Amino acid sequence: MANINSAKLAAVLGIRGSAKAADQLRKADAERRAKAVNLLRPHEVKGEYSAERLLLTSLGGQVRLITNDDLVVFRKNAKALGSKLKPGLTAQQIINLSLPEDRERANEQIRMAVPAGTNRGDIRFVTNASADSDVARHYVSVEIMNFDAAVASPTDPKALAKWLVKDSPLKFECDCGRFTYWYRYIATVGGFVKGRQEAAYPKLRNPRLSGVACKHALRVMKEFGSSLAVRGIVAGMVERGQKGAIKQSAVIAQTKAREIAAAQARKNRAINVKQPSKSAASLKNAVIAAAKKADKAASMAVFEAQKTLQKLKEDGQLSQADFDVITMKLKG
Repeated sequence: MANINSAKLAAVLGIRGSAKAADQLRKADAERRAKAVNLLRPHEVKGEYSAERLLLTSLGGQVRLITNDDLVVFRKNAKALGSKLKPGLTAQQIINLSLPEDRERANEQIRMAVPAGTNRGDIRFVTNASADSDVARHYVSVEIMNFDAAVASPTDPKALAKWLVKDSPLKFECDCGRFTYWYRYIATVGGFVKGRQEAAYPKLRNPRLSGVACKHALRVMKEFGSSLAVRGIVAGMVERGQKGAIKQSAVIAQTKAREIAAAQARKNRAINVKQPSKSAASLKNAVIAAAKKADKAASMAVFEAQKTLQKLKEDGQLSQADFDVITMKLKG
């Protein structure tokens, strides 16, 4: 993976005014969506679809007209998705549920996910775009769903920030086409979309409803859960909230942003699936099971020892007094 040169770095980190740019992209997306006519809406997925609309799908690998059988598959996919996902996913859960090709693209093409601004549990990130993209950067917005709970806690902000980046469920969105056309519907059904809700089924781009996040969001999730710099920014946001600061929003200084971006480009954190560690409950159950096993083994050892002592006494090799003393010690 090639390093990002200084010119590219400067292009990506032209983040002054990034809040305005991100808002303009959201507005343009909403206007585009309002004008869209070839959408497969929820009532049509339920069965009220007219073949006269001539909508297309790529289900099965080839683009063709939607059939009633396709609607049955769409309904099953949507139902299965709703049972699999829950409102808000942690950063690592988002990575775990992503498609291998999206993780691969993130590892190979997206080197930076730099915080540009924060406000009351929301963080706006700027990422580089891939080399063949027609834009220099993308904006990923993340909402920390447990932020208000953290602000209400008297715990040290640094400790709370460590908890939030690892364990808090998140909502997110990206301005890229991959998120818009492949994943916004999935994020809406799953309850972890930030911003515009999407009710139209992705019949053409993602009819099987696979994956959850684009390569830009995946780089953000990796940095969100791993970067000490990001954790420090979250801690600052929590501290302002705990103190009841009048101004809760903050913009990351250009010098700080460049420092973070350069460090990320050097470290190249790999985005990989990680299985969750055993929960406290499962660990407790394992300890209890091991203790029971040890107790059973100990009981069997005492029983065998008593049998041996009884035989020695019967053979006249052990007096009754000695037998009683040793048996009492075994029971103790």
